[in-house]
Amino acid sequence: MRVPSKSLPDGFDKADHPLYRVALSVWRGFVFVNPQQATAGSAETSFDPASGDLANWPLETLVSGHVLRKVMNCNWKIFWENFNECLHCPGVHKDLSRLVPIYGRGLMSRHDDPDWVRHADNDAPEFSGGLRAGAETWSRDGHAHGPVLPGLTPAERAAGQTYATSLPSMFIVGHVDYVRTVRLMPLGPEQTELTAEWLFAPEALAETDIDNVVAFGTQVLEEDAAICEINQKGLRSMRHQAGVLMPEEYDLHRFHNWVRERHAALEATA
Repeated sequence: MRVPSKSLPDGFDKADHPLYRVALSVWRGFVFVNPQQATAGSAETSFDPASGDLANWPLETLVSGHVLRKVMNCNWKIFWENFNECLHCPGVHKDLSRLVPIYGRGLMSRHDDPDWVRHADNDAPEFSGGLRAGAETWSRDGHAHGPVLPGLTPAERAAGQTYATSLPSMFIVGHVDYVRTVRLMPLGPEQTELTAEWLFAPEALAETDIDNVVAFGTQVLEEDAAICEINQKGLRSMRHQAGVLMPEEYDLHRFHNWVRERHAALEATA
């Protein structure tokens, strides 16, 4: 790529004006690009240590079955805040809360309940997490629409969803019959492009109607996008000064600290 000039000034050497170099890292079939040429770590080390382990999912061999692209009128951090709590789930995600009953209680895991000790031995999904009785995966009917991916443990199958998060740009969710990826690209202070992709085993994609799966995941993302846009409008209120975190929003606190640390690092190098 170059400017199509018909002549060059005296002493001008094209080698002195190359394209900007970027850092590139390949992890399990995914290509991560960092605009900074020199960056510490790799794609693998960028994942949140508290994330789930996707080692048993055959990520390298899966193929794309559907892609959703959507521009959200909100800052990218608003979406990540939404991702890190489920207080909004009962009111925003009616169908998801029926599929994952603990979400219907506004909780993300057993220990989010201040009274969890009373239910410590209760394995019902509204207390322990996981999908409702009889459900296998995230789909409109709760059923797997294709063969269960080999190599998953009984616990991974029972969980219904396993999240791996790589801030600030993406998260991956492993289900028993497919994998979802969601990528975020800031377009400006109040716009973010969301790209979601559904990945399946090649043989499953050839034989399976994936509409039941894609429709459910799309519904959840559309619901999240809508509430994030409402939150963004609230931040523009002349009366707004600051928010308050609730105990269930401990992962928001972790996220806020992550952002503060990155800002401090940038200021230190400025």
